[in-house]
Amino acid sequence: MISLENVYFQYGQYPPVFSGLNLEIRDSSWTVISGPDGSGKTTLGKLIKGLLKPQSGLVTIKPAEEIEIMRIGYIGGDCSTSIIGITVVDDICFGMENIRITQTEMQDRLSKVISAVGLKGYENRLTQNLSGGERQKVALAGVLAMNAKILILDEAFSMLDRISRKRLRLLVQNLKEQLQLTVVEITNQSTDIVTADMIVFLGYEGAVQFQGTIEKFLSWETAQGWIAPQGGINALLGMFPSDLIDQVRQVVDKLNVS
Repeated sequence: MISLENVYFQYGQYPPVFSGLNLEIRDSSWTVISGPDGSGKTTLGKLIKGLLKPQSGLVTIKPAEEIEIMRIGYIGGDCSTSIIGITVVDDICFGMENIRITQTEMQDRLSKVISAVGLKGYENRLTQNLSGGERQKVALAGVLAMNAKILILDEAFSMLDRISRKRLRLLVQNLKEQLQLTVVEITNQSTDIVTADMIVFLGYEGAVQFQGTIEKFLSWETAQGWIAPQGGINALLGMFPSDLIDQVRQVVDKLNVS
């Protein structure tokens, strides 16, 4: 479980981003963190990853043995800034080499993650020639190769077209189930809530304005106003698999969300 207790964080002399944030994220869940620009979404992701430290309060990962920073994978929207290796294999192996994984173990992990993310046959491709979706797969393979158990997606699909977003979302969803990953997704897109077990909506000054399921979120007045400018509920329904649309439509109709 990811736990934030009374977390206070501030950048320099600017107003606090968080002043007493309390939040718990369950193991093996998919939690979407959303809210307006400036509400602290990316800061929250970096606090969980350990890239930032709170001035006060606690950020803990339980059980304790899961707390190592390499067990938490962080993927942003522009992977071109984090791709280091010349080839796909070079890039995936970079992190493992840094933590001195043996060659035998490295080859075993490499084979598994390349197969898992659908990069078989791409091993010797130059990373500079990959598409946006392929680069995101390389980044995903890299964090999985480090045995990440927590995956933070910080607008990770934002630079992809709708079809690529849908494919990668399905891939991550399948990997979450297979590997029992905990996924924390930071997004401004209302259509990204469809895979979430839990939705957390931040307001300004880091206040948690809402925390609950998609059904409860859709009945929340603020959420209805947030969804409307982004294509409304029809755009949201378009992100669900066809076999679930009728079920979701029934929920939406009961809530009278337009």
